[in-house]
Amino acid sequence: MTTATAGQLFRFGGYTLDLDRGTLRGVNESLFLRPKAYALLSHLARNMGRVVPKSELMDVVWPGVYVTEDSLTQSIREIRKVLGDDMVRTVSKRGYMLAAEAETAPEIGAQPVVAVIRFRNDSGDPTDEAVVDGFAEDIINGLARFGTVTVLARNSSFSFASFGRDEWSQIRARIGADYLVEGSLRRQGEQVITAVNLIDIATASQLWGDRYQSQGTGLFAIEQEVVEQIVGRLVTRVTNAGLQQASRKPVTSLAAYELALRGFALLRDPAQTDQKGAEAMFEAAIAKDPNYGLAYTYLALTKALDGEFGRASDAVLENARDLADKGLALSPDQPTGHRVQSLIRLYMRDHEAAEHHMRIALQLNPYDADCIEQMGMLLTMRGRPLDALTWLARGIRIDPLHPHWYQFDRALALYMMGEYRQAAEALELATRPAPWIRTRLAACYAQIGDMERARRQIALIEEGDPFSPIDYALRGVPFENKVDAEHLAEGVSLALGETTSETGQSTTTTI
Repeated sequence: MTTATAGQLFRFGGYTLDLDRGTLRGVNESLFLRPKAYALLSHLARNMGRVVPKSELMDVVWPGVYVTEDSLTQSIREIRKVLGDDMVRTVSKRGYMLAAEAETAPEIGAQPVVAVIRFRNDSGDPTDEAVVDGFAEDIINGLARFGTVTVLARNSSFSFASFGRDEWSQIRARIGADYLVEGSLRRQGEQVITAVNLIDIATASQLWGDRYQSQGTGLFAIEQEVVEQIVGRLVTRVTNAGLQQASRKPVTSLAAYELALRGFALLRDPAQTDQKGAEAMFEAAIAKDPNYGLAYTYLALTKALDGEFGRASDAVLENARDLADKGLALSPDQPTGHRVQSLIRLYMRDHEAAEHHMRIALQLNPYDADCIEQMGMLLTMRGRPLDALTWLARGIRIDPLHPHWYQFDRALALYMMGEYRQAAEALELATRPAPWIRTRLAACYAQIGDMERARRQIALIEEGDPFSPIDYALRGVPFENKVDAEHLAEGVSLALGETTSETGQSTTTTI
């Protein structure tokens, strides 16, 4: 009897055999079999629990070709070397059987597979080989920290040297990669030049490429900074490519990962006009796979953002916290889970817990631009805007395609430093007609004495909107220190033509 999961995905004995992708994975890494051994294992998996005659295996794996049983025996030996001797059982005079029970596979699906092949050493110095390989391995480790892409281990990726365009398809066939990262490194004295490219293997097209030129006392002095920028850009491009593929499919056919990806894109949309749509996508992902931790994490984020950044009710935030807790329980090593939990705790005014989770997120993934940026925002809320600006600048450098809120958070840090004009310029880079954004912009203009622009922003807040600019400044932003809230309220009061008392009550003055 053939035992298979939908989409030709088999799980047995801690291994995952994906016939659609042509991959074999253990618990923590990709495994490699030569083509004939892989075809043999595939047929045994399709007939899991059944004794498959030798003649049938030879007909399937070597169709129309005369081979001796030695070829079959050699392939069985190779499979046992990878899976263990007990996984493939020999049944005397009959054949072979995959001696395992099929395991239920969660329907996450479609997570992109990335291979980082060995970089070229363009320096021509053999002593640089280990350093160049270490550079590519750092990129592998950096990509793996995100948990949103499957990164093939070094022993699989490095089995290939740099391939030409006409040979990329061989990599897909042999190790099942969707995307290929290839590059080169050349050292000329103290100057290091690194080139890196991201290739869509299915279409044999280059999705992204960049060149980095650094000056330093040696490769190790600049390696971390370059790898950080490369990893951040690679994840952004792979995610965008996956979203483009998912957007071509009807929602009903999307896997859990693709549903989460669509919801994530709606959350990052500058207009943010379909937050409920994002919530529906995450709920659908959970329905497809109830153990998908990242979907619970992003569902928690949509709840926390209910009412626009910091205006959610206590009940809503408690619900978001519980969802985030579940996401972390299911995916404890997922840095996004701690980042979202940090944001929720911040909105709940639990600043120490917020920083605790943020530190964990950064330990799990020091390459994540969103984590780096959010640390900057958190430090602003804790009264440390100068430190915050360093983190915010780093996040923007890593992700030049950063979402709109990076500039919102940078603007607030600049405002708290008294750099009101720069703060206004940062807000203008990512304008959105939301009342809280207009309030911040009005405060900036008022502080530099541009009352016409300040009052125009206040006037653009729609009449009848229950939003109160002064209440938002005093209570809507999760500052840890009262003096910081009063600093923002000062600018808002100037824009409103009011003064603010120590109790937070505003009074109109004549200007």
